[in-house]
Amino acid sequence: MKAELHTHAGVIVPDPVIEAYKRHIDRTLLRENMKLTVEDRFRKLQELQRFAGELRRAGRVAGS
Repeated sequence: MKAELHTHAGVIVPDPVIEAYKRHIDRTLLRENMKLTVEDRFRKLQELQRFAGELRRAGRVAGS
């Protein structure tokens, strides 16, 4: 995953902004996620959304 910028001279150089952001991304998680099928990724997303809903409800109850 290499971000590149094409210059007028035909030389390819990395985009410094994208390279700076890439330092803070755990690409191992991206690779593991891409090993899953589309259906499995959607299933994980649904589970995460369900969990987020439970956290919101628990927060409301605790705040009452």
